[in-house]
Amino acid sequence: MENLASGKEENEAENIYRTLVEELPLPVALYTGREMRVSQVNKALLKVWGKDSSVIGKTFSEALPEMEGQPFAQILDEVYTSGIAYHAKEDKVDLVIDGQLQTFYFTFTYKPLKDQSGKVWGILNTATDVTELVLTRKGLSQAEEGMHFALDAAKLGTWDLDLLTNESSLDERCRELFGFTAEESGNYELLSMKVAAEDREKFRKSVIEALNPDGQGHYDVIFRTSSGENNPRWLRSLGRAYFNDKKIAYRFAGTIQDISRDIEAAKEQQKFLMLVENSSDLIGVTDLAGNVTYLNKAGQELVGLKSPAEYKRPSSDYLVAEDLSELQESINTAIFTKGRWTGEMRYRNFETGELIPCQLNAFVINDPETKEIIGMASVTRDLRFDRARNMEQQKLISLVENSADLMSILEPNGINSYINKAGRDLLGFENEEQALQMPISELHSPEDFELVKREVLPSLARDGRWAGKMMVKHLKTGEIFPVYNSSVRIDDPITGETLAVGAFMRDMRAEVAAQKAQAESEKLFRSITTAAPTALWLADENLSFTFVNQMWIDWTGEPLEKHLNKGWLDMIFKEDRQLVTDKLTTDFNARKAHESQFRLSTPDGEVRYVICTGNPQYHDNGSFSGYIGACVDITELNQLQRQKDEFIGIASHELKTPVTSIKAYAQVLESMFRNSGDEKKADMVKKMDLQINRLTNLIGDLLDVTKIQTGKLQLNDSDFDFNEMVRELIEDLQRTTKRHTIIEKYGETGVIYADRERIGQVITNLISNAIKYSPNAEKIVVTTSVEGNEIKLCVEDFGIGIPQDKRDKVFEQFYRVSGDKQHTFPGLGLGLYISSEIIRREGGRIWVNSQEGTGSKFCFSLPRDRR
Repeated sequence: MENLASGKEENEAENIYRTLVEELPLPVALYTGREMRVSQVNKALLKVWGKDSSVIGKTFSEALPEMEGQPFAQILDEVYTSGIAYHAKEDKVDLVIDGQLQTFYFTFTYKPLKDQSGKVWGILNTATDVTELVLTRKGLSQAEEGMHFALDAAKLGTWDLDLLTNESSLDERCRELFGFTAEESGNYELLSMKVAAEDREKFRKSVIEALNPDGQGHYDVIFRTSSGENNPRWLRSLGRAYFNDKKIAYRFAGTIQDISRDIEAAKEQQKFLMLVENSSDLIGVTDLAGNVTYLNKAGQELVGLKSPAEYKRPSSDYLVAEDLSELQESINTAIFTKGRWTGEMRYRNFETGELIPCQLNAFVINDPETKEIIGMASVTRDLRFDRARNMEQQKLISLVENSADLMSILEPNGINSYINKAGRDLLGFENEEQALQMPISELHSPEDFELVKREVLPSLARDGRWAGKMMVKHLKTGEIFPVYNSSVRIDDPITGETLAVGAFMRDMRAEVAAQKAQAESEKLFRSITTAAPTALWLADENLSFTFVNQMWIDWTGEPLEKHLNKGWLDMIFKEDRQLVTDKLTTDFNARKAHESQFRLSTPDGEVRYVICTGNPQYHDNGSFSGYIGACVDITELNQLQRQKDEFIGIASHELKTPVTSIKAYAQVLESMFRNSGDEKKADMVKKMDLQINRLTNLIGDLLDVTKIQTGKLQLNDSDFDFNEMVRELIEDLQRTTKRHTIIEKYGETGVIYADRERIGQVITNLISNAIKYSPNAEKIVVTTSVEGNEIKLCVEDFGIGIPQDKRDKVFEQFYRVSGDKQHTFPGLGLGLYISSEIIRREGGRIWVNSQEGTGSKFCFSLPRDRR
């Protein structure tokens, strides 16, 4: 039983072994006995042999008859006999595959199998198919031989750098082109040092770009070598870098070629191309079929075609058909007999349609070796400039001939070869022939001609020109009169030789008379300004003072030079100077009338008050020329104004007490009459009380004006709610009018720091005026708002409005509506003046926007907190 079990296990083990061998991807076979019978062969080897399992049990020769004549059977016999294994590498084997004999290459082993006694009982055959490897290697070898042949034929050198080991491989031609000696190695650093210094940075930069893992790895650079400094060798290197999976360059290889002859040829070609491209004439080339193949830049501009795609067309398209048909026969005859043709023909501009007259020079192009005609070239000159120049020259001649001034050309012999009609008339020539025969010495008195010889002619010889006043003689009347002469020497542009003298003369008699009249006018002007009781001044377009009269000089005690430019400002009181400067600059920039007031100190120390006015002036062509102004002494007027203000102040103060008493008595009388039941008398006294209120308000305004003038207007600032104050005032003022509705529009203004009573006085005045000056309107709009750090109030009415030229005057003292309406709207005209002063002293500003006939909008703004 044990023997049976043991035999069963051996069979199973053998089956497993056979299965493993059968499925091995490595070809395996077992040959047994002296006759080398195929005892076992796996699928892999059967596939190599091109056989099936029927070969099992056959001898090696029977299984593979195609092996006859090959050494494999003999080798098997030797291994069986000697017991020594045989190893073969890449051996050639001819096998029949699909009925055809094919060649394979194997690396195989014949290993003898021995029993316990050491006797060989079989041979184990393992094989690896290396056919593809061997064939690839052979192909590479052949390709390498072909590549070396191609490189040698193309005179290319090769280089190969191992970037991981820094080893390099340069072939013989590469070493020769770089200029390496036999002892020098070809590493990268030495390669770069063989590059000319001026190209070394470009060479290194190209290498760095090729080795950039984010780039394409390609390398293409042209450079010079450092050998042969006077005639360096030009090389072109092409190559690429190779990167591994980690984007690390491990190899850098390529070719090198000597392109020195190409560079030199390109330089010469570029010289000719630049010459052609930058020619001012059209240069074109056509083929034998008459089609344009090249057109330079000047030609493209001439015909309005900008690219080869546009200008490559039949040459006949460029020309005017009538011209071509008329000249075709003569052109053909000249071209085929003489090889060239020259003549005029019109070209067509394709962009504008213009027909351009041109001088065309056409000639054939011959092959330098065969002398055959291979094309035609043309050099064409645009004649428009020449014709325009001739036309301009004709215009110039016409201009000269019809000039009002003398123009002449004086030859070296002292006789004019040309003198225009104005010159002939100026000097009294009877005809042109006389002018061309008369020596210039006859055109001057003897003493005046001495000036010509002593000054004019030497200056022309030395400097090439002379200009100045001289005297000439009229040939008919003998009159000697002044002219302004400008003469220039005319030289030959090539030799520099003096050819002639060009002269221009202008009759100065009218100018001299005008200068005399102007001098007399200026004398009269100065006499008038000197006698004027006011100070007069002139300023130019740069606001630089050019004149002040004697009165200003007398006021200041300083000479004229001290006042010119901006020196006059130094005469003004220092306290007034900046205000005057700012006002004058503002008016000057706006080109509007100027008015300012300031103080001067006279030489005897007296203070004078001056009002200065000025008006902009303009040239005849409308351009600004400056200012003319006057200054008036208003010292006495100021004194009268002060006396008036003092009188008003005293009178107002003195009137205040009796008016207060009268008001008290009126109120008592009204109360007594009402208590007695006499309402009629009580109402009359009530009306009297209202008139007393008006009188009290007028007296209050006069007192405020006096306080403002004397600087005694007191402001008692405190915090108060702005909108609350406005509401209270409007509530009271609404009772004073039955016709108008006061519309209130409030913004969030909050608390303001100012004099509550005085600000209320301003608002009351604005609303009262709105009621007064809008008698036919039904509403008044009061608006409050905050803008930035300011509180703003506006009162808008829909009444009579204010004329544009009067808007700036409404805030002046005693200003009232002029004309018939001054009796319609009573008052002293002080309310807005007082209001503007209060707002100004509170650090604010007040203004008006108005249009006559539609209403006015008065506004003021105050800082929210000026503490």
